Amino acid sequence: MRVVLALDKFKGTLTSQQANECLAEGIRQRNPKIEVALRPMADGGDGTSAILASYLGLEPMRIEVPDLFGKPTEAHIYWNNSRRVAVIETAEVLGASRTIAYKSDSLKATTVGLGLLIKKAFDLRPQEIWIAVGGTMTADAGWGLAQVFGLKAQDSSGADLSPSLAHAQRISVLTRAALPEFMLKTKIVALCDVKAPALGEPISLADFLPQKGFAADQIPVVQSALKEFWTHLHKSNPFVPSLESPFTGAGGGLCLGLGAIFPNFSMELGASRIARVSALAQSFHGADLAVCGEGCLDKQTLAGKAPSIVAQIAREHGVRLAGVFGRISGDQNQLLKELGINDSFVITGTQLMHSGAELTRLSKTRFHEIGVEIAHIVEAIAKKHSRH
Repeated sequence: MRVVLALDKFKGTLTSQQANECLAEGIRQRNPKIEVALRPMADGGDGTSAILASYLGLEPMRIEVPDLFGKPTEAHIYWNNSRRVAVIETAEVLGASRTIAYKSDSLKATTVGLGLLIKKAFDLRPQEIWIAVGGTMTADAGWGLAQVFGLKAQDSSGADLSPSLAHAQRISVLTRAALPEFMLKTKIVALCDVKAPALGEPISLADFLPQKGFAADQIPVVQSALKEFWTHLHKSNPFVPSLESPFTGAGGGLCLGLGAIFPNFSMELGASRIARVSALAQSFHGADLAVCGEGCLDKQTLAGKAPSIVAQIAREHGVRLAGVFGRISGDQNQLLKELGINDSFVITGTQLMHSGAELTRLSKTRFHEIGVEIAHIVEAIAKKHSRH
């Protein structure tokens, strides 16, 4: 009997590692004979760098940079000298935790701090820089980070414009300084939490703006400014991705800035990269059940979040799939059907009303209980297989 646990984080309660370990404890308590393979997942958002560090043996380097509103904060560059790979997580610099201490206009949030963190990573002379893109509260289309690497926007009077889509309509000319040769040769990979484009269907950048603090009447303004900024960007940087390109909606559109600055740039799903480095597909051999999960199952999950990648690999290997979610938003039956989930578990709403340490404690208890239930499912599957 074998089960593969491949859950993402449950934001605000359990990390990916904690969620998987709590389930494993429940399974082992019920039946120690069940082999449990732990494959903690992430999608490019919060916690991605820590997961990659655990799989690849990366060491954290603490760096001070400005956050999305210019306040000093600490972030990390995860580094492996033999691999010459640096990993950076956008959520560390631009995430929701950076907005707790003070409030500001969402349009003023900038990716300058991320650009400075990337610049620090270049000091290590890496062969590759992986940037986990997701969980940001910014929507500047990467203007801020591009400015760090020499992008300059000026109005009709020649005055420099600060990097904000609020100033997009005032752009008269956009210029870009030449990069050093070693930066041009470095491979820059954006590990995006969703496949959504900046503009398009069925999910785009606009769908993520409310959770970044934008009011409904601001969304058309942002979209119009985004088009204006991209038009100027494309004139001087023909290799910048189109607004309809997959992944450009992740992280408030910051891949547009990355693509404009770095010619050796590519985008992919963060969950797909983590599935590869964790050998997730190989772990499914001989498995009776796989378990995916995250804090909220909704339509965004289907746009490339970790559960959708786990579900895809489970289908390819003919492995039954279970799902554990903090809550489900939308048509529950349809979402579960599209993922191909046979058995689902939802953390109760009562628990979600608690906060802090109490919520974490209750969540661990509930995950432990679900682990026992999953063990029953694995036993039933194994029993059925033995009959055949």
